[in-house]
Amino acid sequence: MGVSAAQSYLSDILHVVSQALLIPTILLLLGFIAYALFCIGSVVAEYFTERKNFKVQMPKFLAALMAAGQDEIPDVIKKSGLLKRQKTALLTVYDYRTLPGDALVALIRRLVSEEETRYDRIAGRNNMAARVSPMVGLMGTLIPLGPGIEALGRADTSALSSSLLIAFDTTVLGLIVAAVALCVSAVRKSWYAKYAAAFEAAAECVLEHANAAAAADVDAVEEAAGESTEEAVDELASELEVPAEEAADEPAEETVIESAEDAADEPVDED
Repeated sequence: MGVSAAQSYLSDILHVVSQALLIPTILLLLGFIAYALFCIGSVVAEYFTERKNFKVQMPKFLAALMAAGQDEIPDVIKKSGLLKRQKTALLTVYDYRTLPGDALVALIRRLVSEEETRYDRIAGRNNMAARVSPMVGLMGTLIPLGPGIEALGRADTSALSSSLLIAFDTTVLGLIVAAVALCVSAVRKSWYAKYAAAFEAAAECVLEHANAAAAADVDAVEEAAGESTEEAVDELASELEVPAEEAADEPAEETVIESAEDAADEPVDED
């Protein structure tokens, strides 16, 4: 008797808790409906503000970027069809091009990571809605079925139809939200993949240009140092060099002296 009473008490608690979750579930589902509408509006606005303006032709842009001089790179970046925030990031890389190689690479990785994190955050919200909304719809389906079954036992068709109506509506709405969020997520992922690839390629091109300019500067400094060293050596050699006329006269004087000494040493013939 005690066990059946405990089971009945626990069943009543579960029934009360589940029925208490019906209104929050419906409100949450309505919130997902509003979010689905927001996703549709945001992706349309994003198309006209970003995707439509993303008209960069990467081969031509990269070729122009590599062929440009150091002072022409900002103009090439500004005239490209990249997004505004991507242009700002590339100009930041250009402004700090004099950093050491490792530091410049770390800066580019940071900017690329921030760009990818932004894309993942936006697409992640859509993925979350696509996964959670069917669960909420399923909760809205199962919760009213308890009272509906009780109404069926009492032959109360009005309560049964009301419960089934809530169950079917929540299921349909949950699936609609999931479908909308999934489609928006797929569209945005395709856009963001192109954005990220273009930005990463442009950043690597700017890095290669900066490395080439740094190598050219080093070669110029070494060449200038070599020329100055050669000039200093030539000046020092010219200062230490003996004049050619003096060098040519010295052997002649020595020859005359030696001839005189030989003549003095020879005996005089007596007739």
